[in-house]
Amino acid sequence: MLKKVFEDIYYYLEDELEKRANEVLDIKDYSKISISHMEYLEAIRRIGKPTLGEIAQDLNFTKPSVTVMVNKLIKQDFVRKIQSGSDKRVYFVELTELGKELVEIQLNVYLDFASSLEKVLEDSELESLEALLRKGLRSISGE
Repeated sequence: MLKKVFEDIYYYLEDELEKRANEVLDIKDYSKISISHMEYLEAIRRIGKPTLGEIAQDLNFTKPSVTVMVNKLIKQDFVRKIQSGSDKRVYFVELTELGKELVEIQLNVYLDFASSLEKVLEDSELESLEALLRKGLRSISGE
């Protein structure tokens, strides 16, 4: 039962992200943006101008697979590579304006969903929901 609820939430959030991205951004085919794309974009935002190796380490992927995905993201104009000024062998990856906007839209979709829940749930329900979600997160993250 809980899995179905999370599946419903997932599909709602994905549909909302696609709708907002299509409204705001000039993306020719949003269906070509996968969960992996968003995972990479979020990691790049979180780390802040990482190297390919740092992305691989953060996401626990191989450097060759990261290189393939970063090249796809470059072709879609979500990221760009910047050569290091001090070591010409090193490249940093940064979000383009389009990449930043897409990550921002995704964050806003999640925050708006949370705000919607706050509007329909009683304070005691919100406190219970938060406590249960935090407990679940602690148990799966090993805290």
